[in-house]
Amino acid sequence: MTETTGERTDRLLGELTLEEKVALMTGRDMWSVNPVDRLGIPALKLTDGPNGARGTGLLGTGTPALCLPCGSALGATWNPSLVEELGGVLAEETRARGCHVLLAPTVNIHRSPLGGRNFECYSEDPYLTGRIAVGFIRGVQGGGIGTTIKHFVANDSEFERNTIDSVVPERALREIYLRPFEMAVEEAEPWGLMAAYNRVNGSFACEHRDLLTAVLFDEWGFDGVVVSDWFGTRSTAASASAGLTLEMPGRGRFFGPSLVAAVEHGEVEEAVLDGSVRRLLRLMDRTGAFEDPMDRPEERLDMPKHRALARRASAEGMVLLSNDGLLPLDPAALTSLAVIGPNAASAMIMGGGSAALKPEHDTTPLEALESRLGSVAVRYEPGAVTERTARPVPTRLLGDGFRVEYFDGDDWSGEPILVDGFSDGRLLRTGDVPGTTEPGRFTARATATLTPESTGVHTITMVQVGRARVLVDGAPVIDGISDPPPPGEAFFGLGSAEMSAEVHLAAGHPVRITVEYSSEGAFMFRGVQVGLLPPERDDLIDRAVVAAEACEAVVLVVGTNDDWETEGRDREDMDLPGDQAELSRRVVAANPRTVEVVNAGSVVTMDWADE
Repeated sequence: MTETTGERTDRLLGELTLEEKVALMTGRDMWSVNPVDRLGIPALKLTDGPNGARGTGLLGTGTPALCLPCGSALGATWNPSLVEELGGVLAEETRARGCHVLLAPTVNIHRSPLGGRNFECYSEDPYLTGRIAVGFIRGVQGGGIGTTIKHFVANDSEFERNTIDSVVPERALREIYLRPFEMAVEEAEPWGLMAAYNRVNGSFACEHRDLLTAVLFDEWGFDGVVVSDWFGTRSTAASASAGLTLEMPGRGRFFGPSLVAAVEHGEVEEAVLDGSVRRLLRLMDRTGAFEDPMDRPEERLDMPKHRALARRASAEGMVLLSNDGLLPLDPAALTSLAVIGPNAASAMIMGGGSAALKPEHDTTPLEALESRLGSVAVRYEPGAVTERTARPVPTRLLGDGFRVEYFDGDDWSGEPILVDGFSDGRLLRTGDVPGTTEPGRFTARATATLTPESTGVHTITMVQVGRARVLVDGAPVIDGISDPPPPGEAFFGLGSAEMSAEVHLAAGHPVRITVEYSSEGAFMFRGVQVGLLPPERDDLIDRAVVAAEACEAVVLVVGTNDDWETEGRDREDMDLPGDQAELSRRVVAANPRTVEVVNAGSVVTMDWADE
């Protein structure tokens, strides 16, 4: 006789030991949950969303994946049915990454226009946010993949998000911040929910009994899993008793042995664990994890029909503010076009942080226009510099990239225990290095050949998580080991302030870049980001004006980037970064036949628009 899922759950609960129940409630590593092999309970696997399924990569790395429009663009479609279609695509993408659960959607509110993750959320309107979220969840779960609606609740800015207390009156809490979650739970029944980092009216979200037990479980009838935001758990007994089902990531700081001890000492009833484990087993049933543990390598999909749907969604999310007869441009009637702006030559299609992934395809506006305009002469000028911090040294300057040797111990001597590589200047990893005596403690030496594209005084930068120094042709230029910098905002606030040094480089003449690194003091991430800024130029706007005057029409692409709109830090103001406002004024004055495109994930001031 075939065992029903309910019978299997009851049987497994009866056979699980206390230690095994706790193991199921504790992450195994960054992206999976502990299995119980002797009972055939698989390891649930999770991946970040919400604009794609990244897999086990981090911060824009990993298996190339379909990149959908960001949350604010989906909100601008006002089309829940379209978002439901996109959810179905995300289910296929998530399965291709070998995962059961997508950590999405993000339904926090645009409480302030400066919120660093506004691009990831749908709207400042609770009702629109809820409607889009319902479509998203139905689409993903219709494909057999679990969703994890987040971040519950009032996690609407990045400022001191790990400790801040969001003090919200009951009416505002209900009508604004909880409303999208309530709509989603009651209409789409998400299989998971992520509790936020912050406090809400005094209590941390992961241990907030009033919100998790009284509202979510009892009032709304939520029967899914509650997972902590990564490293967001702050207690053992309080979190478990309030309803937190799963602490992520592994190896469990507050659950694990601490939770076993809390049960044994009478601080947490074992029945509480039974309820949490029942929720986890239900999630495994719903996602088919018992039948398909997805114990296989990540795969790429890259399906034309998926790309077409993403393109359609991108178009629906765009807003035409005005058109004084200039659009559409007729390629047959054009002989020259100036393409201007920093975002014209960059594929700014997502914000930074946990939403970032490695897109299967990305095309800059400049590349797209050049490919479509045939014989039209296209002239490009950046017009402005908009970096908040220096970007990682790009792959094109590094040839084969960085070769990294890892050592067990506190220096860089002996034979390496592991050798791997990175294609650009972001040399970051999570988890342990195999072969170390003490988990998480190691040193590393990274080397690469850098070939500059310009001559003059360049600025080399470094942000470290741990301790590191940078050498150019063997000479130290940045030393964060003997002279460590203060904390900074990079990498969710875990990185140092940016350090820099000026070095004269010559175009086409390669130099040797060496990074010596120690994991001492690192948490979550380990490694560095090495950046390179070319010689400064003060004629960027003048050159853009000359190009605008010389061409029949202009496409001017301004906006933000994933360093300004990112998890971990809010924006300082709503203005366009750098001198883009002045660039806009002068280019339009030079050529009234200018099409201006604002490429941003959240609001920007446009006091120049009427000019």
